[in-house]
Amino acid sequence: MPQYFADIKETEFFLLDDEAHHAATVQRHKEGDTILVFDGTGRQYDGRIDKIQKKFVRGTLLKKHDVRRVPLQITLCFVPNSRVGLEEVLDKCTQLGVTFFQPVSSARSEYDIFKKWEEKQIRWEQIMLAACKQCNTPFLPKLVKPAPFSQVITEQKIPSLLAYEAEQNHTLSWGLAQLNHPQHVRLFIGPAGGWTADEVALAASHHTPAVTLGVNILRAETACIAACAKLL
Repeated sequence: MPQYFADIKETEFFLLDDEAHHAATVQRHKEGDTILVFDGTGRQYDGRIDKIQKKFVRGTLLKKHDVRRVPLQITLCFVPNSRVGLEEVLDKCTQLGVTFFQPVSSARSEYDIFKKWEEKQIRWEQIMLAACKQCNTPFLPKLVKPAPFSQVITEQKIPSLLAYEAEQNHTLSWGLAQLNHPQHVRLFIGPAGGWTADEVALAASHHTPAVTLGVNILRAETACIAACAKLL
């Protein structure tokens, strides 16, 4: 059953603009049809369409679904190498269940994530929403405004790990144990050229241990997906 992003009230739901167009025009739903709706916070319902108008659908909530939550909240702090690579990470890691995405810049950044941020943000949020809809995932991740690595690493509210290709012994599991198995972790993934020695030292000085993702060196996008899959 297709899933639609809805404004959910106590007993009703509303589809607006693109979502209403998709339900009424693309999928050709009619009044009386039952559809699956969610609001991105974990609420997911069967709903009956009561009224269809241009770019507006109103319906009644029928049955609330029991949803499964991921065992660990992840804030993925990653250095994008390209627009295509970044969008691949958003798509795949949304499917996996990442909670927050934090793009960061580093000394070896190759892609300007700050340029035209507002336009990029709209497109990237659409990619995350599409991934949720396609996989019937009821939780829509949050996209955090990009910031320099040197700034983000100093924020100590959430326990953090840094994936580093030169680390050979300390695994993700070891890192989680060092952090006393938190419920929420920040995971830092570097650019194609890797973290600099100064960045690794800065991370260590802010209680962020370096961990290995395995024997082989991975592409940055693969590292994001593989590490999140392992943690989740």
